[in-house]
Formats: sequence, structure tokens, C-alpha cells
Amino acid sequence: MRSSRSLLTCIACVMLLGLSIRTAGLWQANKLAVESRMIDLQMQEMRRCIQQVKQSDSHLNANTWRQIQAELVQLHPDFSSEYELTWQKFDPAARVRLLPGPDQQPGTIDLDDNANGVIDDAGELGATFSDDQCIVEAADTQPSSLKPSLVLQRGTYVDRADVNTQQSHHADRILVTRGGVTNSWSFIVDW
Repeated sequence: MRSSRSLLTCIACVMLLGLSIRTAGLWQANKLAVESRMIDLQMQEMRRCIQQVKQSDSHLNANTWRQIQAELVQLHPDFSSEYELTWQKFDPAARVRLLPGPDQQPGTIDLDDNANGVIDDAGELGATFSDDQCIVEAADTQPSSLKPSLVLQRGTYVDRADVNTQQSHHADRILVTRGGVTNSWSFIVDW
């Protein structure tokens, strides 16, 4: 009889523990969903603000750029400290380059990522789960001197200040970025 009670008590405790864990998981999932919805609303609000300026002036120039910035600051007074706004143009000669990450080694440091018997060789550049990174280099900027490196593509959008050529067949665009460790996001509006 006593062992039956002990068994029932253990079962009840395990069920309560499981219920507690499940409840905590649901609270966390709900918190993430609410945070995600808030970010989505914030991005929609900013996109709508930029689109309204675009409707009033279909040509992106210095005046519309200042107007967009003023509207976004009015919408979010902390805009300039939390967000970055970049006017981008297409540079047909810009390079998207793959480079070693902060550890300065291709792939994951001290690991034979491509299983060829050589650790940290150039063939490991861009290995899955490594710290290697892609960067964008405007055509008129000096290429990265880090080795090894690989140009993955030519032609991409860069900051308008870095473009000397006029491209009429590619629309300008605006990149809105919010940085941060836990709450970073970005979106693009084509002009």
C-alpha cells in the first residue's frame, strides 16, 4: 500500500514538473510572438512612412532623402540612435567577397572542414558554421587584403556615396537597419 502511494506521489510530481515546463515553454513562445508582432508593426509603419514620401516625389534626390529622414525621426524620435538609413545605388562592378572571419582562418579554426587532410586550408573558406563572412566592396574601393578570399559575385547595391557611375536601369533603394544584439532587423524599399 505504501509503495502504491509513493508511486502515485512520484507520478503526480512528474506530471506537475512536466506541466510547469510546458507552461514555461508556452509563455516563452507567446513572448516571442508578441515581440515579433511588435517588430513587424514597427517595420510596416516605417515602410508606410517612406512610401508616402515616395508617392509625393517619385525621384529620390537630396531633398526627398532629407524629407524621409525627418519623417522617420518624427515617427520615432530615437531613430538616429537606434536605426541606420542607407541610400543605395547599384554598382555593376561592386564585389561580393567571401573572407575569413575574426579568427583570420578559412572555415572553423583548427578543424579540417573539407576533410582533405589539411587543417585550415583555402578550400575551407565559407564552411558551414564557420565565422567566415561575406562583405560588399564598391568598385572604387580597395579590395580586401585578407587571404584567402573569393569574389562570389560582381554587381550589387552599395552606399550611393561609393558609386561613381549612373545606372538608369536599376532603381535606387533605401535600406533601413536596426542593430543590436537581440533585436536586429532590416528591410529594403525600392525607389
